[in-house]
Amino acid sequence: MDRAKQESYQIEFTVGSEEGNRLIRSYLTGIKHLSAKALRRLKNRGTVLVNDVPVYLKSTIHEGDRIILIYPPENNNPYLTPEEVPINIVYEDQDIMVLDKQAGICVHPTKHYPRGTLANGVLFHWRKIGENSTIHFINRLDRNTTGLVLLAKNTYGAQQFFRQQREGIIKRSYLALVQGEVKNNSGYIDLPIAREDSPTTKRLISKEGKPSVTHYQVMERFSGYTLLEVRLETGRTHQIRVHLGHLGYPIIGDSFYGGDTTLLNRQFLHAFRLVFYHPINSKKMEFTTEIPEELTRVLSEMKNKSL
Repeated sequence: MDRAKQESYQIEFTVGSEEGNRLIRSYLTGIKHLSAKALRRLKNRGTVLVNDVPVYLKSTIHEGDRIILIYPPENNNPYLTPEEVPINIVYEDQDIMVLDKQAGICVHPTKHYPRGTLANGVLFHWRKIGENSTIHFINRLDRNTTGLVLLAKNTYGAQQFFRQQREGIIKRSYLALVQGEVKNNSGYIDLPIAREDSPTTKRLISKEGKPSVTHYQVMERFSGYTLLEVRLETGRTHQIRVHLGHLGYPIIGDSFYGGDTTLLNRQFLHAFRLVFYHPINSKKMEFTTEIPEELTRVLSEMKNKSL
């Protein structure tokens, strides 16, 4: 489907051998995991077809039926414009995109960084190839954190990914080099995080904060430093940086949370693994990415000092 020339987009399914003889409402909410709210919005603003014929949600479907969901046009963000910003596309199809973000670039425009973001670069890429999709970022990385970023190109895909996030299906793993020698080989940090009561993006541990859980495993120990693999159970702003800094293991280069910037002028934090299920065909997908050269250099220095 050429979405550059379409005002709407459609998602198509074929009813399987064990999925028929049920109401289409039950099929879409139970098998395809649409929320009741999303289904109402689709029915009110879009179209639901069975074998190319509009139907009521109380209609019964059968094995082999072709279900088509036609979504209305999405509103483009008038403040987001295409810019020729370098992006590293790891994977892309008509419904999703996985990017490997470089350091020093925001995922989307902010007050302090209104242009030159990953989002601007994605729109420029789509404009160049004649595609008219809409950006729905599923995960975000701090400006100086590198690694894998996932986005959906339509409302349906975004809904499916956010459900996977809520249910803990999407797995995100990071590498973090911290100051101090972490004693336990593995563990988890369960401490609530809140926004600091000041005009800043800084976060802190607070009883009034949102539940936040971070799992870690020691990958390698150096003299005075530890390389950790970190997995997020929740996804709060600055979560890994706040949790590790609070325990006395700040990430090197992260001056915001007590890290030393002698070896590196940005935090040693890299999102290297991403696992999820494709929102359309439910195929399990896993991506990994190598750590950037400047982080490799720091690790080499650590290893040489430990010899």
